[in-house]
Amino acid sequence: MISFLRGKLQGIVAFSFLVIVSLTFAFLGLPTFTQSFSSNDYAELGDYKISQSEYFRVKGEVEQNLRTQYGQNIDLLDPSIVEVVQNLTNSSLIEKYTLINLLDDLGVVVPDNYVENELAKSEAFMENEKFSQERFKNYLVNFGLTKKDLVEDSKSAIQFNISVGFLNSTSNSFEKSLISYLELISEERTIKFTEITADNVLTDYVPTDEEVELFYKENINNFTIPEKRSFYLATANIDNFSIDVTDEELKNAYELYLTTLPNPEKRISHLMIIQENYEDLSSFNNKVSEIEDILNADDFEDLVIQYSEDPGTSNGDLGYTDGSVFPPEFETVIAGLGVGDISGAINFEGNIHFLKVTEISGAENESFDVKKSDLERELKLIAFENDVLEIGNSLVDQSFNKDDVAEFAESFSLDLESYEAVSISQANFIISNSEKIFSLEKDSWSEGITINSGEVVYAYVFDIEPENFEDLESVKTPIIERLVALNKQSYLDTVYANEDEFILDKDSIEGIYSVESVKVDEYKNITRSTSLLKPELINIMFNEYQTGTVIKELTTEGILFYEIISRSKGDSSIISDEAKEQIRLELEIDILQRTFNSLRELYDLDNKLFVDTQFINLNS
Repeated sequence: MISFLRGKLQGIVAFSFLVIVSLTFAFLGLPTFTQSFSSNDYAELGDYKISQSEYFRVKGEVEQNLRTQYGQNIDLLDPSIVEVVQNLTNSSLIEKYTLINLLDDLGVVVPDNYVENELAKSEAFMENEKFSQERFKNYLVNFGLTKKDLVEDSKSAIQFNISVGFLNSTSNSFEKSLISYLELISEERTIKFTEITADNVLTDYVPTDEEVELFYKENINNFTIPEKRSFYLATANIDNFSIDVTDEELKNAYELYLTTLPNPEKRISHLMIIQENYEDLSSFNNKVSEIEDILNADDFEDLVIQYSEDPGTSNGDLGYTDGSVFPPEFETVIAGLGVGDISGAINFEGNIHFLKVTEISGAENESFDVKKSDLERELKLIAFENDVLEIGNSLVDQSFNKDDVAEFAESFSLDLESYEAVSISQANFIISNSEKIFSLEKDSWSEGITINSGEVVYAYVFDIEPENFEDLESVKTPIIERLVALNKQSYLDTVYANEDEFILDKDSIEGIYSVESVKVDEYKNITRSTSLLKPELINIMFNEYQTGTVIKELTTEGILFYEIISRSKGDSSIISDEAKEQIRLELEIDILQRTFNSLRELYDLDNKLFVDTQFINLNS
């Protein structure tokens, strides 16, 4: 496989490598700053080391893909989802390093100075369109990396992209395969065929009573009569209950609603002056005074851009706070600010901050008149739940019979319905959680089954018909039909194994085999797309290259006898450009997938992944 790829990729590799090493490095120089960290190799994949930051970056991408596919509310802490995420993360790394392994096997090296040059151009480390060593240092500190860690992680990403490019380039070299495939699907053929099924088989087979009885015993579960139950459903519906809510209750409920509202969140922007940026305290204080003189709400954002010295934000935005996010020195001041208000100078850790509230969210609350109907419904639901609890308590430790049910339902204003001889599959269409009904003893009530917030159902079982089996006499006819069908299918297996020569016509086939009503058809000059044959038959007869030979093939329904009488070379020009492009794409994807599958099997990284359990325990 590798020797094949070397041949295909030789020119591509040489060109790509030349581009890398011949770049004129206007190297800005990554800082020599290094932070002391313990080794953070999270996993090993063969000879490759996977850093903790790389592993969790891939894991984060997997989690984001799951959120995109299944919704933002997916519970990533669910143990089954955790396992899925881990498996997908491991698989992604295996796929990535399979391609990197290809690059290494081909002898392509990505120089460190090329990686550093690319990193030096990253927007993450730019300030005022220039590389910032301070930003770079903060990045390493924040992510617990050394410069070497970052270069190695970035190099693997570059290697992966180059490998993908290589494979894409190789897939483009399969133009001849595409042309051959287009010619094949547009090829015209003259075909003679017949399909023999069990319906064509002649048989005088009549199963004996012993055979019928044996089949019945061996397949007794196919003749099950499921358990059936007769039961009442007594429904408590909130609309049938007389529940009154007083004005005082509504007023108290509204006051409680107000106390449960979250604190409004304020969005904060700040302008920061850093004392260590000035030669002395006097210069620092002069700068603060200068800003105080010109500070106003109308152009605060412009002043931030012009004067703020905070390296962490470009526009001063600090996000939202509910009163517990920022240090107390900030929160105390923010509490007294409204939208558009600007604070005075706040001294925090020797630096000066000016804060502005740019937005307030969550401060709105619904008026009593707007909220009244919702509160009334909630209060009625609370009262209804108490009524339901009373109903449930009245069922505990009391004996009931069928005649008591109607009186009980009437006493609690319950709607009553009766169902007789119902199986669990039928009950599923009547009520959810029907298994609760089928777990009850005879003459007993279920607990309340909640249908929705204002409807609860109680089930009372008054009769049980146990699971049983149909008697032999009642199913004897279908058993005989089944045994005859199996006998015919067995005969078709004999026909397929038979090697007697025959001519592909009705008389010859019916003369050799015990079959009838054989119909031999001949279709002239058909293509895959013009034939009205079943796709299964098309796939069989258009994937055969021999002509003039009668061939037998098993189908899902029986046996296909066919002969390719003639083939005419296809004309790809009759295929639309749109169809060609779709075929090209599918073929390219298929080639890439098969190539990658071969590489994955060759390097066998699936069996060479080791994850440090220490990190697993720390991050689980």
